[in-house]
Amino acid sequence: MTDEQRVRVRLVGVGSSYSSMFPADPPDDHEDPVGIAVHDQAAFERVERMLCHWDRPHRRSYHWMITLDEHEPAHALSRRCQQLLPAEGLDLVPPESLHLTVRRLGYVDEVPVPTLRAAARAVGEHCRGIEPFRLQLIPLAGSPGAVRFSVAPWSPLLGVYRAVSTASGYADIDPLRMYRPHVGIAYSNRVQSPEEIIRAVRRARELTPVEVTITELRLVELTRADHHYTWHVLERFPTTGNC
Repeated sequence: MTDEQRVRVRLVGVGSSYSSMFPADPPDDHEDPVGIAVHDQAAFERVERMLCHWDRPHRRSYHWMITLDEHEPAHALSRRCQQLLPAEGLDLVPPESLHLTVRRLGYVDEVPVPTLRAAARAVGEHCRGIEPFRLQLIPLAGSPGAVRFSVAPWSPLLGVYRAVSTASGYADIDPLRMYRPHVGIAYSNRVQSPEEIIRAVRRARELTPVEVTITELRLVELTRADHHYTWHVLERFPTTGNC
């Protein structure tokens, strides 16, 4: 088994049916917002069963994340989309918890402090060398475990993914084989038919996408309880373009 295969099993495993690697194949053009959205939406239309997002095992972990708690356009769009979703079967993500996961660094009980610090230094150097970048949040698609915004373009996120993977010791991983950028706005809290959710998601596609400017990456300690994710920010890495 190659390093990439081992990482794929560790990061995705049985959870691949939920969201981490959905859709299984990337879009043909990862720069085109329309193409990305259509690709994500078509994949969600083929979902035969929604699963319970919370059935996945969970341990406290370190994650590289772009948090959207300070981005009001994202909050407003998420609220408008959530109002269209079914009242039952979904746990809505509150505005302060909206986020875009880049990748997991590791579990808290498995990552030594020196490793954590070294990874943070390496990623901080990368972020100092890139400019703030813009992303579109596009309503609306999903996975078997969640309802979510599509995100475009992917290129700045793929660059960040490569940087955090290299800092974690996985320099040879191809992001397009491992990463599907998205922002979840609701999690499926039971096994259920997707039909009503898919109909609601179709209505939400009439809403206009919003644009956010990303000015920092965060390293967080992530946990979950009561069908909700919370995190503690360990470090912030501004994108300054100063290198």
